[in-house]
Amino acid sequence: MGKFSDLSKEEQLLVISVPYRIGNWISSIDDIEQTARDDKREKKALEMAIGRMADAHRKMPFAANIMKSIEKCRGQWPVWEQNTSEEAVLQDASTAIDLCQSKLGAGAAKQYKHAVWQIAMIVAQSFGEQIDPDNEMHVDHFFQWLGGFFSAPSLKKAPENMSEKEKIALKKLRAILKEQGTSTAGTQNNSGE
Repeated sequence: MGKFSDLSKEEQLLVISVPYRIGNWISSIDDIEQTARDDKREKKALEMAIGRMADAHRKMPFAANIMKSIEKCRGQWPVWEQNTSEEAVLQDASTAIDLCQSKLGAGAAKQYKHAVWQIAMIVAQSFGEQIDPDNEMHVDHFFQWLGGFFSAPSLKKAPENMSEKEKIALKKLRAILKEQGTSTAGTQNNSGE
């Protein structure tokens, strides 16, 4: 198994930026007209998820280190937010997973895919654009499972507050995660398969 420092600076930046960019992509999928409430809530959820995952060093050390690196690169977040088109994030996610698999090993790739999936699910479920636009009913349940990001709800069992557009986007991401390398337990269990 290789070390993260074995990657070139460009490869490191790609691997670090993808989870954050995935979160922003999911956040932009579905917006409530004439308000920024959903964007603010989803942005806050993304930041909280990164912070909580950064503290998960015992169970998922590689993913935790990626999240710590994302936090350290906070000054680059506005730049990363400019590159969150669906095509760009899915292609870059595929490339980042390949880099983890080929240069860092299967364990790193598994943790990375799990972390990317969790970020996407957390952001998608953090605001109820569909049935709860004020997000009063769902927010308590969301923050209950955010802290233990190892067991987020599967896509098939996702809360009803997730919009159809978000579900479609998550299915596209899930396809990328499954294509890259062998299916991982974390990805399988949390993708509803």
